[in-house]
Amino acid sequence: MFDLLPSRSGRILVGGHRGHSIEGHENTRPALLRAKELGASFCEIDLRMTRDGRLVVFHDDILDNASTGRGLISQTDYAGITELKTKNRNGMAVGGQPIELFEDMLAYSRDLGLGLIVEIKDKFEGASYLEEVIRLLSQANMIERVLISSFDYVVLRDIKRLASGIRTMGINYHRLVDPALTARSAAMDVLNTDYPQFMPDLAESLHAAGVCVSHYVPPPQHFALRTSYGFDYLDLLRSYMQAGLIDMLICDDVAWIVEFTKSCDLSPARLPFSN
Repeated sequence: MFDLLPSRSGRILVGGHRGHSIEGHENTRPALLRAKELGASFCEIDLRMTRDGRLVVFHDDILDNASTGRGLISQTDYAGITELKTKNRNGMAVGGQPIELFEDMLAYSRDLGLGLIVEIKDKFEGASYLEEVIRLLSQANMIERVLISSFDYVVLRDIKRLASGIRTMGINYHRLVDPALTARSAAMDVLNTDYPQFMPDLAESLHAAGVCVSHYVPPPQHFALRTSYGFDYLDLLRSYMQAGLIDMLICDDVAWIVEFTKSCDLSPARLPFSN
């Protein structure tokens, strides 16, 4: 298993959000390949289940915004999914890609030597959904290369109960009163906090409990106008990173976040597997 606390040795894990998605692709092979080429340690992908129980890599619950199809994935059989291609939700001219089966993306990532954060998006009852996730991870020999993530901390608790060797990551939009207690309540290994809610006390609390600190940041364009008004979050982020408060950075733009990491005199961590 890879080290979830690289900040102790002046390194940081760098991840692509839905792959290197800033160039138009998301949750596809080109997005993952480009992220790997640019220096990502891992990529985040999203899971949805079709009506006939197949897990596919796709963000939205509906097909309309990021594919050539229409309707709810949960009401579409996988055979219908195979006829569709992805499209860029912002209108960028990129070639459509297949909507991948989870098991195929696991194999592709394994062959790239790329770790994955697998976000479970669906709401469901019972254990069968999580059992299928575990089965496919085991079949692909990827359990040690994956973090299972969710906004639903009950999901994280339950998958850990089903397979204690799986490591999990909670996603958080808020400034928590007791971050370590929140992480312990679901047996999380990682807690991610999105910009702009990240604060040093959150990271300090998690590190004291041995929990990895992950931080999602938007691409640099997001910060440009704010910087012109006198608020430079990137200076703050640089200080947080140099103080060893962050173990993982996740961004749509892998090229930029890798260079930003190096500008902080930190080394992007390399995961201890190749294929």
